[in-house]
Amino acid sequence: MSSVRDQLFLDVQGFLTEIMHVVDRRDRAGYLDLIALPYVIITATDTRIFIDEDDMADHFTLFLAGLDTLGFEGVRHSLIRADALGRDLVSGIYETQLLGGTRVVAAPYRSTITIRRQTDRWRAVANAHTIGHADWIDRLGADDALHKK
Repeated sequence: MSSVRDQLFLDVQGFLTEIMHVVDRRDRAGYLDLIALPYVIITATDTRIFIDEDDMADHFTLFLAGLDTLGFEGVRHSLIRADALGRDLVSGIYETQLLGGTRVVAAPYRSTITIRRQTDRWRAVANAHTIGHADWIDRLGADDALHKK
């Protein structure tokens, strides 16, 4: 691996680590700072484009409520591969592990994230979770009781 590719890998893993930290801290502002709008999320059943920061914040809140409902203590992301798509655009394949499920155990799953280097930092512009159980947040979003928590 070249030193440029090594640095790219470290940059993307560092970004994924930041995501884990904001989830652990339940840091809504920190999460929003990691996202560039418009932001695209692709699942096995749907494609969603977020253009409003409040909608993105609601998505994060729903994600945290889902973790709580299913008894998960957190998430861990491990980068598998990172590829430059341009000077300031990178795609990474990573594995997510949901930790400590008390109501359900989810197998680790792989996703793709696309991040763009902006003036002050990397920000995510798209994420794809294309296997069936990785759309758990969408399914929880359909549960009205979860929105009332």
